[in-house]
Amino acid sequence: MTHPSKSIVGSDGKELEGKVILHCITSSISCFLAPQISRSLMRHGAKVIPVLSPEAAKFIHPMIFEWATGEIPITKIEGKIEHVMFAGLSENKVDLILIAPITANSISKIANGIMDTVVTLIAGTALGTAIPMLMVPTMHEVMMCNPAVKENISKLENNGVQILYPRVEEEKAKIPETEEIIDFCIRILSKPDLKDKKILVTAGPTRAYIDGIRFISNPSSGKMGYAIALEAWRRGGDVKLVYGASMLKPAPVLKNSVKTTTADEMVSEVVKSIQEEKYDYVILAAAMNDFAPEEYKNEKLSSAEKIDLSLVPTEKLADQIKTLSPTTKLILFKAEYQKTYDELIDIAVRRLHKANADYIIANDISSTEYGFESDMNKITVIDSKDKRDSMEGTKKDLAKRIFDIII
Repeated sequence: MTHPSKSIVGSDGKELEGKVILHCITSSISCFLAPQISRSLMRHGAKVIPVLSPEAAKFIHPMIFEWATGEIPITKIEGKIEHVMFAGLSENKVDLILIAPITANSISKIANGIMDTVVTLIAGTALGTAIPMLMVPTMHEVMMCNPAVKENISKLENNGVQILYPRVEEEKAKIPETEEIIDFCIRILSKPDLKDKKILVTAGPTRAYIDGIRFISNPSSGKMGYAIALEAWRRGGDVKLVYGASMLKPAPVLKNSVKTTTADEMVSEVVKSIQEEKYDYVILAAAMNDFAPEEYKNEKLSSAEKIDLSLVPTEKLADQIKTLSPTTKLILFKAEYQKTYDELIDIAVRRLHKANADYIIANDISSTEYGFESDMNKITVIDSKDKRDSMEGTKKDLAKRIFDIII
């Protein structure tokens, strides 16, 4: 009979499908969040084997992890010599060792070769192999500032260990959001085909203000652009996200994100970014305003009076990119409404050539099943030589398939 926990495997995605992760837990108060982390890894397809230090087992009972993962937790080394089986060079070695949370004490022990608990023994064994390791420290802020702890963290980083630094709040170095930990695991285990590449992505709607409080916009959610930015980061890219007035928040790992409101602000931010740095890819997924009021009143116009609104075309960002940076790969999105497939493709191809783009992604947003506010999309990717790839699926899945084509 399948353990009930196994039913959630892959429910949020397949990014970690086929991967085995040792989730090690030490005795931080944050370890109460560890079952949630284990289950989130499973929701992305991973098999998770929990490992608890003796002190961690006092904070949270191992039975909870057996319930959470369907795997019997490792709490001590027995006849199977689990540290060698999972963290050594055997055929059973795992794909990733995640230690979340890890205390200052365990960091210092591992950095100095002390292996006196099941967690430090497994980590110490793994340092002699090519198994990737991610540590997520949590402790009081003053302990993170301790010169010895800082030196030990640096020593581990120099030995290939990746450190996901905590968020500092209330003088405590708190464990990052579960979503951020999962994304780091996915990045470590993903094909790094965007490593050392700089990618700029725009996402979401912009606003064109009529007066101080009223504006013209569109129902874009930003989901497609956000998915593209996250996928680029997961593949090792150095990503900058410039987003508009979306209700969504960028993924926590997208630290280099700039919020804009109007089309002018978005154009200004993107142009400034390209002038300051060389980008390998610019992906314009934002639904920017095509028109803006000719006049703007910095007040609230009276609702008792008739308003005649004259709209003028806005500046076209896409037409500026190749002039500013000719070697940058430019990927555009072209959304149309109630067009036949042939009409959609014809409009998209003309737009691609006008902007001298490398790719354009065309979609019809008139269906409620696909497009702006939906999690699903139906698109055709067209390159500058008129090669076409049509596909549909979730926006997260399409982001992966788009990069498979353009890289």
